[in-house]
Amino acid sequence: MSDAKWKMTTERSAVDSARSAIHRGGPMMGTPSCLERRRDTTDDRVPDTASPHGESVPSHLVEGRDCGTCNVCCVALTIEDPELKKVQGYRCQHLKPGQGCSIYPSRPHTCRTFYCGWRQLKWVRQSLRPDRSGVLVKLDGEIEPDGTQRLGVSITLLNRAALKAEGLAETVAAAIAAGVPVFLNIPGPPGYTSAKARLNAHLEAAVAMRDKGAVLRFLADALRQGRRGERRRIVLQDQGGSVPS
Repeated sequence: MSDAKWKMTTERSAVDSARSAIHRGGPMMGTPSCLERRRDTTDDRVPDTASPHGESVPSHLVEGRDCGTCNVCCVALTIEDPELKKVQGYRCQHLKPGQGCSIYPSRPHTCRTFYCGWRQLKWVRQSLRPDRSGVLVKLDGEIEPDGTQRLGVSITLLNRAALKAEGLAETVAAAIAAGVPVFLNIPGPPGYTSAKARLNAHLEAAVAMRDKGAVLRFLADALRQGRRGERRRIVLQDQGGSVPS
């Protein structure tokens, strides 16, 4: 089997899992409070998607997957919680090098209840743990013309090396083949918005043709274009308009 092709028969379980999850909804997929639809003006906020009760591991998480030393969400995402406010691209003030979160037992509700897509979605490849792959999968969605919310996922490429992450193309293809809305996020400079684009219409033909090379070429081109997009500084409530130094 060449690098440019993959057998969809081997992806069928992932496609079925993605389709089942997106139609089932519930805590597994979460529900974003809002969706910024304009390109180049979105900031990647941590959604409030889980129950605040207790410290037990939620049943919707994928068995055998743990955060371990990964702390990508502590840097890559915007957090706007009454107890903690930070903009994406900046390390959380409580994240200590080599030690992890210094307030872990009493961390804010937003941090306590957030899990990335790698932790929640079995069809996201095992190899895509964020700190090892440079790929951050997160629950996302879009607002339909009738006002209803359709659930999906966003995929953030944290660096160019992410394009070489094992399982990236297969994960994108599984979601698109299942009809799951897939959004690509390209981070801006620290403290500034990301470029964001919906991938489905652009990649449906490549996925139908099982052309892995075409999927990766499109993602590489999107990464280049996204880095050139306009950005806005993120200003959080009570932040006084300032970006951390």
